[in-house]
Amino acid sequence: MNKSINRGINQVTSELALEGPKDAFNEVLDMNLELIKSRIKKDLEITKLNVGKYTKTKIYILRINSIGKKELVNEIKRKISNITIDGIVDSSYLKKYLRERSNAFPTIVETERPDKCVMALLEGKIVILTDNSPYSLILPNFFFDYFHTTDDYYQSNLNTSFIRIIRLFAFLIAIFTPAIYISVTTRDYSLIPLPLLLTLKAGRNLVPFPAYIEGILMMISFEILKESDLRRSTTSNSSISILGGLILGNAAVTAGLVSPIMIIVIAISSISALIFQSIEFSNTIRFYQYNFLILSTLLGVLGIIIGIINLVISLFETKTFGLRYLSLNKNEILDSFIKKDTKVLKRNSYLTNNETRGKL
Repeated sequence: MNKSINRGINQVTSELALEGPKDAFNEVLDMNLELIKSRIKKDLEITKLNVGKYTKTKIYILRINSIGKKELVNEIKRKISNITIDGIVDSSYLKKYLRERSNAFPTIVETERPDKCVMALLEGKIVILTDNSPYSLILPNFFFDYFHTTDDYYQSNLNTSFIRIIRLFAFLIAIFTPAIYISVTTRDYSLIPLPLLLTLKAGRNLVPFPAYIEGILMMISFEILKESDLRRSTTSNSSISILGGLILGNAAVTAGLVSPIMIIVIAISSISALIFQSIEFSNTIRFYQYNFLILSTLLGVLGIIIGIINLVISLFETKTFGLRYLSLNKNEILDSFIKKDTKVLKRNSYLTNNETRGKL
């Protein structure tokens, strides 16, 4: 791509930068590399590849030589070299070839933030830059990485710890809330106090549909509303949200087609899933929302327990480049949800042999 044909270095658009640098990648590969080089002054290893029968798309695989493991770069290089495809149009084309197995949980992160890539390189991870794509790939990624954001490291420990705990609660609320509501209002009545049960049942007296049908219809409606917001221009997003969330929701309740409590349950669940920056991780939550909803409809609380077992097994079985998705060493356990400064910072030993970051 001709360097004169580019949109320059713009601000981040897909990942809101509350603090820290505001610059973002663009479609020029060498310019994106310079954004990395301006932050990492030495020891940056660059492996160059061309992929695509017709496009011959240039790809750079980056690692810090004294931190990242060479074996990981070799494995990534092997997988990319085996790709037989007419062309690579965007970095996202590479993800399906780099995944080890089909799984609902994402193991590769896309980002347009150079500072996020540099943080990943300093941890021992690998960054892939693709020509004509403003998004880089960071890999491997673990489950707890999706509860962290780049801005966490620009804020105070107390605030960051609080927000991370909120994200954990949001994850649990998003997955379990609809299923628990269906269970306690259709099968397992004894799990909640009688006054609360009567209140929940009273809200559904005039609704003609079973609770699970009502829940599925509402979840699909929220998904349609969310997709409408994403695909429309920013100037009309607020109008669509107001029309769908207020007018149609209020009309459905007034007409007796949907109970107010169901709208609250589905709204809380759907909004909780949006707290995560990764769209793929939010889609994974959506998958498990429906999974747990169906299980609770068929088996009640027993179905939820079976779903939890299946979720835990899936997390333990998921691998990313030979590493367990739940891989955590003793140095990172504390930093998973509670950010706390220590005298010597450590890197994840699963990613690097150079564990010590240095004294604060």
